[in-house]
Amino acid sequence: MKTNKTLQAHYYGLYALLIALLAAAHFSFGGQPLCLLPNSTTMMVSTTNILVLLCIPLMFKLFAKRVERLTSMQQYVKWSLVQMYMVSFPALTSIITYLLLRESTPLYCYLIAFVALIFCKPTQQKWDYYQENINKSQS
Repeated sequence: MKTNKTLQAHYYGLYALLIALLAAAHFSFGGQPLCLLPNSTTMMVSTTNILVLLCIPLMFKLFAKRVERLTSMQQYVKWSLVQMYMVSFPALTSIITYLLLRESTPLYCYLIAFVALIFCKPTQQKWDYYQENINKSQS
């Protein structure tokens, strides 16, 4: 059975990966954009990147609904992992957008997703809380 330590390993691994990808994107190609796009296409890509940020509150809401009906800690681990990876998805798309366009807007989107990932941190208190609630519901 996966434990809180496994969730923490995924959490810190995601942070390390996102920081490494941002550093690689920032120092690659000599600071030049990967592709030169027309202004209208650039605007569309930036707007799409901003709209991807909507997945963050949606994922938090979905997680809250799913954990209300937990029957095992394996389900909690599964939904915690889904939440972590879905919240980090906008950060990944922001890094790709930054790599393509070299604009500052994707960096702000990255920062928003990076900070939102803090709320997914698996702590011992959360683990104990959900374990206690599952035990109460099974009795």
